[in-house]
Amino acid sequence: MKILLTSLNTKYIHSNIAIQYLKSTVKDYYKVDTKDFTINQNIDDIIYEIMKNDYEIIGFSTYIWNVEETLKICKKIKKIKEDIIIILGGPEVSYNGEELLKENKSIDYIISGEGELVFFKLLNYIVNKESILPDGILGRKNNNILGNTNYQVINDLKISEFEYTDEHIKDKKIIYYETSRGCPYNCEFCLSSSTKKVRYFDLERCKKDIKKFIDLEVPLVKFIDRTFNYDKNRALELMKFIKENDKGVTTFHLEIHPTLIDKDYLKLFKNLRKDLFQFEIGVQSTNVKTCKAIKRVGEFEQIKKVCKEIISYNNIHLHLDLITGLPFEDYESLKKSFNDILSIRPDKLQLGFLKVLKGSPLWYKSKEYGIIYDDDPPFEVIFTKWISYDEIQKIKLIETLVDKYYNEKYFINTFEFVVKNYYKTDFDFFEDFSNYWKKNNYYFRNHSRDNLYLIFKDFIVFKDFKYKNILLELLIHDYIITNKKIPYFLNPAVIENQIKHELLKNDEILNTIGKYALGMTTKKLVKNIFILKFKYDIIDVMKNNNYYEKNCIVLYDKNNNEFYNITDYYKEII
Repeated sequence: MKILLTSLNTKYIHSNIAIQYLKSTVKDYYKVDTKDFTINQNIDDIIYEIMKNDYEIIGFSTYIWNVEETLKICKKIKKIKEDIIIILGGPEVSYNGEELLKENKSIDYIISGEGELVFFKLLNYIVNKESILPDGILGRKNNNILGNTNYQVINDLKISEFEYTDEHIKDKKIIYYETSRGCPYNCEFCLSSSTKKVRYFDLERCKKDIKKFIDLEVPLVKFIDRTFNYDKNRALELMKFIKENDKGVTTFHLEIHPTLIDKDYLKLFKNLRKDLFQFEIGVQSTNVKTCKAIKRVGEFEQIKKVCKEIISYNNIHLHLDLITGLPFEDYESLKKSFNDILSIRPDKLQLGFLKVLKGSPLWYKSKEYGIIYDDDPPFEVIFTKWISYDEIQKIKLIETLVDKYYNEKYFINTFEFVVKNYYKTDFDFFEDFSNYWKKNNYYFRNHSRDNLYLIFKDFIVFKDFKYKNILLELLIHDYIITNKKIPYFLNPAVIENQIKHELLKNDEILNTIGKYALGMTTKKLVKNIFILKFKYDIIDVMKNNNYYEKNCIVLYDKNNNEFYNITDYYKEII
């Protein structure tokens, strides 16, 4: 039989790992093709690409982000070829299969849980026309729904191993990879709580795959292990292996639990190449009652201590998560959680909104907690008994500004100065700035990065902050160090070319810039250098919080993204 396994990914650069597992499991018995599409592609184009090969069985890997498009595709495919067999699997159909089959006549079978073994059994059932439907599968017979949704778990992960070929990796900017399945924790909002047992793939096989990713210079490898560092010895061995084989290109993204980090981990972290690892930590809330209700493990002070230590190494991107809409978290409590987490100063704060996932403990308790959520994917919270609809909408607007003005790091020095001098908390600033955006209808327009700077500038002027002139100069500074060009629209005081040429003939300045500048012609060097005049010593402002007015000449080097105070050299030639 001609069989296709496919999925709709969120982006072209992503690849679906699940369909590769299924293909590998049945490869000795059935020939299976795989195809990756994206949710952004035209549905008719996807259908044509599928139908031109005259498949008899099609399996779709289904997730919260693609289920609606997948169902539309299935419906149309069934109209084109009535006798085609359509199978759905994945987390989005594992807990409500009977309901889906009733509502979608185009679906023939639904697999529940981890699908490798049960997919093989289903193919045998179909091909051999067996009479008893295997466990973990729902199907149809004479308009009746048969089978069950007993969640299937693979205990021996050797069954699930497949070889990452060069072809599979080629041109992929992101590879998703797992070294383990299951989660030791029982967080109520997460589907992983349904598979408590942690199982591991063969360690040597993992090393072999990781080495291939490094050798083929995959830009980003995202481990999808729920808690990568649960087994200390194994995690350290893999991380040391990555460090020893690093070629300076690949970054590895891990989800870790901070309370498991001890001195042995920290000793390793301290000496890593910058950007070799990214860590994601789901703090979710700092409200003790909330954390207890969702069974989130870990004292916040311990989490904060570990995170701050990691940040101090300045070599690991740290991404912290906060969820809006959890039990017992009202608006004031959420503000506190926001401020607690952002006080750590992570590289990124993901301010998310509760998704009430079918099959999760919180899904079963949603009525008890008064959690009202959208009936359609991604099943996002609308309001709860603790936080109102209007308050959640306010948080959504604030989330937009956190992404634009904090997470991207384009305004980092300006942001820090504003918060420190004019607001009691980080949240107070974002709340105030959000009100300004609403008042000026900025939320309903698209904005270039340059326009975001102009909005911040206008906000500073509107607020008439005491040190607004310093802020305006910091804004110029932030623009140059992150965009590597001069923001003429912010009216900077740029040193004229004649003086710039004279300064770049100075050997001491050339030595300061670096070895690459020595021997380079001034004409060539000028292209990589900006020199600006400020009314305040902005370097001293950033380092020592000194706010006195004092002319300062700053040289910016695009080549190594550094800046230097060259005021004394400037005075010598003026």
